Amino acid sequence: MNRGYKTIILAALIAFVPGLALWAQDAELSSTKMQAAYYKDQEGLERIVARLLIKSERYEPFANMEVSFYVAADTSKILLEKMTTNEKGEAVYILQDKDKTYMDVTGQLAFEVTYDGSATAESASKEILVKMADLKVSFFQEDTSKFIAVEAFETSGVDSISPIAAVEIGLYIKGTFSYLSIAKDITDETGKLIVPFPVEMPGDTLGIITIAAKIEDHDLYGNIESWGNINWAKPVPLASEARRGLGDTDAPLWMVYTLIVLLSAVWFHYAYVIFLVIKIKLAKDQV
Repeated sequence: MNRGYKTIILAALIAFVPGLALWAQDAELSSTKMQAAYYKDQEGLERIVARLLIKSERYEPFANMEVSFYVAADTSKILLEKMTTNEKGEAVYILQDKDKTYMDVTGQLAFEVTYDGSATAESASKEILVKMADLKVSFFQEDTSKFIAVEAFETSGVDSISPIAAVEIGLYIKGTFSYLSIAKDITDETGKLIVPFPVEMPGDTLGIITIAAKIEDHDLYGNIESWGNINWAKPVPLASEARRGLGDTDAPLWMVYTLIVLLSAVWFHYAYVIFLVIKIKLAKDQV
């Protein structure tokens, strides 16, 4: 009888242990997170930027992992491309004209970026909706007042353009390495935003300045950027090269003559000391 109980318990343990091992293996999988956003730059280049993160103590970039970009088409999804994340955990898909043929009746495109997971990391995915839009930066003057005008509009088709009302737009002065914020407001019912031009801001030698308009991290339009150039800023002359005095080839003549006199005096003293040493040695030999 005891042998029968032992057999049953042993069989239960054999059945339970593999399940426990599988549960432990699943529990050890590292958590991952997928981020994705749409970007359109000044040149009209459109791209989906995906970023894969893995959690250790905190979420960090997950490099050298394969991610897949899909676009929704009716009830299915179509693979656009598979890419490998870089050292920042990022993979960038450049939109093609053919991708826009999958736009739905509302003018939206649905994208999905997925990571299938591995033996040590969980799978992750991110879906984003994008509606094609654009910005136009222009300038105008009324009497002595100068203004920046930005128009925001949807471009769901070749000839289909409609203004975007109540969308937040940031205005910046574009520098060589950074952007300086000068205004942030929402568009009116006609899709326009008008702000005073910062006439006191410095430009280049001709007073030319670049104004950048941005829609940033919008749920539907993503990130869009457009520039405009105008010569209304304060001209900044090129800085003249500062002379370094003594070490410069164009040093003042008085400084050159002073150096010659000082160096001549030093070498004269060297020669005089050597002369005295020789004279003392000769006088000692004659004694």
